[in-house]
Amino acid sequence: YMDRRQFIEGAACVSALSATPFAAFARSASPAGAGNPDFEVRALEIDGDRIWQWRSVAGAFAFMEKLNLNTLVFNQNDLTETVIWPHKYYPLKLRRSRWPTRMSRVENAREYLINVTSEAKKRGIKFFFEVKEISFPDGIVELHPEVLSPNGAVCANHPFWWEFLETKYTELFNVIPDLGGIIVSPGSRESQLSFVANNCSCKTCAGYTATEWYTKLISAMYAPIKSHGKILAVRDFGSNRALMDQVIDAASNMSNDIVLMLKAMAQDFYPPQPNNPRIGHVNNHPQWIEYDCWGQFFGQGLFPCGVVEDMQRRLVYCKANGAVGIQLRTNIEWETECSVFNSFNLLNFVAGGLLCQSTTLDLDEAYKSWMQFGLYDALISESMQPDPVPIPPEYLPRLKNFMKACWGVMEKTVYVRGFLFCSGSGMFPQTVAEGYNHMKGQARLAEENGGGDSRWKDASKRVDPTEENIAIVFAEKDKALAEVQELSGILQPDSLPVSPEFKEHIKTLLRMYHIYVKGVRLCAIGCFRAKQADETKNAEVARQALRAVEDLQQYRTEVVQLLAERYYPHYVLRMFAVDYLDDFIRDVHNICSPLAKK
Repeated sequence: YMDRRQFIEGAACVSALSATPFAAFARSASPAGAGNPDFEVRALEIDGDRIWQWRSVAGAFAFMEKLNLNTLVFNQNDLTETVIWPHKYYPLKLRRSRWPTRMSRVENAREYLINVTSEAKKRGIKFFFEVKEISFPDGIVELHPEVLSPNGAVCANHPFWWEFLETKYTELFNVIPDLGGIIVSPGSRESQLSFVANNCSCKTCAGYTATEWYTKLISAMYAPIKSHGKILAVRDFGSNRALMDQVIDAASNMSNDIVLMLKAMAQDFYPPQPNNPRIGHVNNHPQWIEYDCWGQFFGQGLFPCGVVEDMQRRLVYCKANGAVGIQLRTNIEWETECSVFNSFNLLNFVAGGLLCQSTTLDLDEAYKSWMQFGLYDALISESMQPDPVPIPPEYLPRLKNFMKACWGVMEKTVYVRGFLFCSGSGMFPQTVAEGYNHMKGQARLAEENGGGDSRWKDASKRVDPTEENIAIVFAEKDKALAEVQELSGILQPDSLPVSPEFKEHIKTLLRMYHIYVKGVRLCAIGCFRAKQADETKNAEVARQALRAVEDLQQYRTEVVQLLAERYYPHYVLRMFAVDYLDDFIRDVHNICSPLAKK
């Protein structure tokens, strides 16, 4: 008979890693097995539906063992609600009579997550939930209608919520006692109830400050977490610097043993942006740093994009400024069937794992280790992914140059002079205002967060729709279009030691990349000319924007034809969202048609 661990690892289909025996991997990437790692906490983050797929979890354990990572994080906004009720508000009779389906789901999820916790513990891996609060289960407002304000909104400041949070986390650690702790985002508007998205009109809400609210929330969670000897980590995630500072100040109001989780970049996972200015300035809290390896803001894992050079630079900075933990994100919660484990961007995760051990790593070792693990096919859904294809070391220069060149293309495509232009992380903007205001807002925050660095002085003026700026922006997009056409020559897919099918998929992906860059370029032209026309009321500029609309309509036909050629995973269709393109075309037309007639 197999023991429990042998069964789990075998049944999980982790043969994807069997091509690289650990001994061989350790010889080529010795930092993973070295003593005294640069960061005490070295975490792999799994988001969304992937946390409920044992293949993903078992594969994560296998990678963690090879890369000497010691913390597993499951990220789902309402993850706590999937495993507890709490019972205080939902007695057994009520659960059975009113919510029997949820009762079964909770019991199933609880056993599953207890199992994950047990397997993590056997491997010496700590296990954390990452959540957004305040979240609550079905029926809680029905059971406690006092939380409703006179205008019908749920009141974010009703005292019930602080009792609810304390009850919820007390029960959680009684149910899963080996859970290592909780990571929470108080400043996010993505939870069911928050200060920043509170629609209550009561006097209490009108008189509350953000810092007061965050302090109440953190206090209600901290008490039961601390009493169980667990860790509370508070993310600085917020839409602007003031909100980030308020969250950090609230954590400091409670205790310095609360961990502060800081994104490596100042705003979000934008590689062109400054370092997070709060790194090293956290009132003596332990610091953990987040880095996205998958590519939410650089191709969403579909298009290859290496950011290992940026990662190394930032982790060196974080270590020098007292950070003790690194968390590596491998996917995003709202996307399904795609992660670093069906993407060339596995490179970024492997490099991150090695850099956690030694920030001074020769990055060629990271590229070699990635090649040993092998290449994944981004045009095959993760659940259908075949074993990766290890690549011999003689291909190192080619693959390294390719992944670096892909970042060069991506930076000039989805960013405008360093500021994200695309919608929903990667799709075409839906309106002129959305694309333009996104850039402008990031540029203002870069000025604020740049710490006096001359590179960010007057950054917001760089995206003003002046002729001088427009010429620079259009030249940037032209360069991206020229460079994306060079990628195939750098990689030479036909000569890679992979299957004929994989070669064809790589060539298809590079053709898609070219088409994608072309579309974003046309959207940038339309956006800037429409914005310029709207501000100047210049008829000729409006006509230039409408010519971009004509080009976009032809481009739309090309995209529809591309997507109709064969079956593609849904995330490919999402990246080329035709409905977003239609909305954008319509918006430019509505802005510029009246102006062009004057």
